[in-house]
Parts: sequence; structure tokens; C-alpha cells
Amino acid sequence: MLQTRQTVTELPGSDRRISWIAGRSFLRHNLFEVAESLPDAKRKSALGLLVRKWSPFPATGFSAQWVGNKASVYAWDAAQIASALAAAGVDATRATIWPETFFRPAQADGPVLAAMSDGVEGQVWRRGLLVATRWWPEAPPARDWMLFLRGAGVDISQTSTAVPAPVQGELLTVPWTVATTPITDVWSLLQNNQAAAIAAAVIAAPFLYFLTQAAVLSVATWRAESAIAGMSAANQSVRTDRSAALTNLDTAESYLTVDSMPSQFELLAAAADLIKGRRVNISDWTYDSGNLDLVLQAATPMEAAFYIESFERDEHFSNVTGSLANQEKELRLKMQVDRKIWPAS
Repeated sequence: MLQTRQTVTELPGSDRRISWIAGRSFLRHNLFEVAESLPDAKRKSALGLLVRKWSPFPATGFSAQWVGNKASVYAWDAAQIASALAAAGVDATRATIWPETFFRPAQADGPVLAAMSDGVEGQVWRRGLLVATRWWPEAPPARDWMLFLRGAGVDISQTSTAVPAPVQGELLTVPWTVATTPITDVWSLLQNNQAAAIAAAVIAAPFLYFLTQAAVLSVATWRAESAIAGMSAANQSVRTDRSAALTNLDTAESYLTVDSMPSQFELLAAAADLIKGRRVNISDWTYDSGNLDLVLQAATPMEAAFYIESFERDEHFSNVTGSLANQEKELRLKMQVDRKIWPAS
């Protein structure tokens, strides 16, 4: 069953468990990260707490794509979906709710504009993870597309900023996230005959692999320990050279004063002036070879586009990009620092 803003469409195929696909316009998206030390069985519980803290809905349902300890999450108003299920005569206990995006083909890394049943969705993929999305009822204006790319941390100097043509993709028979579903979620997938075969293969493959690799791993561990012992003695000269280099640091810095790049004090003052009065703090600062990375933190969600445009307008900075994290209360900005233009002699 596919739910759009206009209607509910019954799709071909029948299984013991109904897949209810919520159209993109009903969904909110965000990227979350849980502690790497958490076992798989506890990651979903930890993610649930983060999603409910961020979600604007009184009652929230959600589905996630996992890559390592990062989760690309679509959330929906659980009460609204439950009402639609009842209106369609569907038993909620026999239905699994899915975001429409998970039933559209996954894309290659980079930005893309994907066609949806009730509009289009801007997507940014990075290392197989859907890191940022935005929905529009129709193809967005160029300015909105540009701001979306900047807010997703896309390097626009390396990417075309023209609004692309929407990618058309047929609805899949099962969600492409089946292969990344944690083992704790496999039971709901087994209700679907096609997903069961995929899930069985996904579960069995790691066990077969590790059984065949156990002997190789033990030998590799012994070799690694021997190599580490040898490296400890071999790199003694490297540590000695490093100590000698550090003693010449003052001399090196005196030569750097002739560089045409602005000083860190000048850049910090400019950044502080741009966020003045916004109740935002700079929590991290990295300046190297004309590239500046900084992290802004606030007690409430921030608007990435405002800060990106503010830094872009300043004479010190260019090619500004940013990405939100921590329920939109943390903004990581990356930018280039422009060289000083000295007056002609």
C-alpha cells in the first residue's frame, strides 16, 4: 500500500504481512550517530531515544538505514499513519510502515534529485549512507538547491550547482535497506517471504565467513604482535628526529610570519563577530594551509543556511559548506581562507 497526499494505492503482490509505504511528504529526515561501543542489540534502543528527543510529532514511528554506528532516519507521525491504516481497513498489527525512499533505488555517492510519488527529494549520499535529504512538491529553485547542498556539507567547488533532472525509479518489491537491517529487526522482515530469503542469506554469510577465517586470524595476530615489537625499536630514530624538529619550531614560525594568510587571531575575531548575539559558541577550531574547520554549538536547533551565507559574505572566507548534527544543535563548517591582498609598493 502506497500512501500519498492525495490517495492510498494498493500495490500488486500479497504476503502475510502488509508493507505500508508512507509518501515522502509525510516524513522527516535526520542523521544520527550512536556510540561505537554499543552492541547491535542496544543500538536501536539508543537510536529510539535520540529520535524521540528530536521528533516534532507527539507519537513517533521511524525506520533507519544503518552504516556502522550511523543511522539515516525517516520519522513520521504515528497517529496520522494509524488513522490512514484504519481508514483503509488495514489491521495495524499486520502492517510494517516504511518510508518511500527505502522502496526507491539507492543511489551512488554524491547529490541527486530523486522523483517521489508526491514530489521530489534532494539526497546526498556519502560512502553508501544517505546523509541528508530535503523534500519539495516540485523541482526546487536554484537558490534552494544550492542551500541544500551547502547545508549537507557538499563541496560546491567540485560539484555542479545546477538543479539536476529528477531521477525516476520504480518502486521495489522489498526495501533496499534489508541488507543493513540489524539482527534485532530481522523478525519483522521474516513476515515477508521475499525478504526472508534475503535476510537468511545476510545472517548466514558472516557465520560461514568467520568459521573459515578463524585459523588465518590467529596466525595473523601472532605476526602482527611480532611486527609491532620490531617497529617499536625501528622507529626510535623517528622519535629522536621529531624531538629535534620541535626545538626549531620558533625559527620555523618566524619564517611563517611572511605568509600572506591572515593570522588565527584575525580569523577568530572575524568568526566571533559573525556569530555575535546569536547565543552560539565555537567548540572546535582547526586552521591549516588556508582551510578552516570549525564547530558551532547552541542550546537550540540552528539554521545551517544562515551561518553558511554569513561566513560566505565575509571577506576572509569562501567556499563555505556545513553539516548539522546532534539534533541540529551542532553545525560543522568547512571553508577556505582567502589570502590578504597587500597594497602595491
